[in-house]
Amino acid sequence: MKNRLEKKYGQFFIDFVNSDTTENAILSFLINLQQQFSFSDDFCNLVKNLYPSINGIASLLGQSDQTLLDLILKKNGIINRLNDRFKVINYAVESYNPFSENISLISLEWNRGNNGGLPSDDQQDGHDSDGGFLETLKLLGLSIVDGPVSIKLDAVKNEIEALLGQQAAECLDQLAAIGCRIADSTADVDKSRYEELNLLAVEHREVVEFHSQIEGIQIDCKQILEMVIEGQPYDQIPNFDRYLELFNNVGSHRVKINGGNQLTSVSLFEEHRYLAIKEVDAWLQEILNAMAFCLIEYLRSDKSRNYLKKCVTCRQYFIARQPRTQKFCRKACRLNSV
Repeated sequence: MKNRLEKKYGQFFIDFVNSDTTENAILSFLINLQQQFSFSDDFCNLVKNLYPSINGIASLLGQSDQTLLDLILKKNGIINRLNDRFKVINYAVESYNPFSENISLISLEWNRGNNGGLPSDDQQDGHDSDGGFLETLKLLGLSIVDGPVSIKLDAVKNEIEALLGQQAAECLDQLAAIGCRIADSTADVDKSRYEELNLLAVEHREVVEFHSQIEGIQIDCKQILEMVIEGQPYDQIPNFDRYLELFNNVGSHRVKINGGNQLTSVSLFEEHRYLAIKEVDAWLQEILNAMAFCLIEYLRSDKSRNYLKKCVTCRQYFIARQPRTQKFCRKACRLNSV
């Protein structure tokens, strides 16, 4: 690939997506900031104590506990993405029990207002028009004025897909799959350990939530790369419009006054900005902005899309040197394919 700047943006994005853990995804993000944008040599050492690292939690745990906590993080991340779909109908997934395979659903209107949460007439009409899924919930005992109700996931899956679409159904499949892994990992131990780790996740909610959302970004970005490689039009790729909007909001034409009283362009990637971040939400937004910027900048050239590949052996994404013939990201993968 001849355009070095486009390749730099593409590799930045791909390294983040290919990372096997959220911690490594963030470390990849920081290392690329330092190396690709000429930050100072001590940038990573300075910033690694500032971003919301989950290693502090991991240091308290053994390997088996860490594995289980990772699964809990994945479960929480899936629930977060699912609730992005549910909120349009004023419902939410409160929790998922991997052992009973029950999903706990709650109305976002529950316990609001002076009349015990009963919504206004126009709100009631809006819910009544939402279709079969809400009627199913009412029959199963969940109405706007009720608290959480636990229901078998399979009992409402088809209704959820009909009302909220294929992406919500995929989230439910992922939730069921991760629940099976949690149940399997606790088969030979006291299941109370799962509850203890759930509580640990609650106690460290802000950091855990941050990493759950990073996991969600990775999954979304993998789906985008997969569909780009398949040749899908951009307007038919889920979440692509979200990253395009982020790119447009961030913009690449910001200008500042330098010390010589000149107007100079400001890069999205400025070292001092990352060293000044104090809030978890700000870290998340900066990562989202950077991922959106790198994705769109890479794909702005029609030729770039042809260089994007998925290794036949290791299944990781890479930018090919020879797009017509290259199927492997490195020599070791080519040799292992025989």
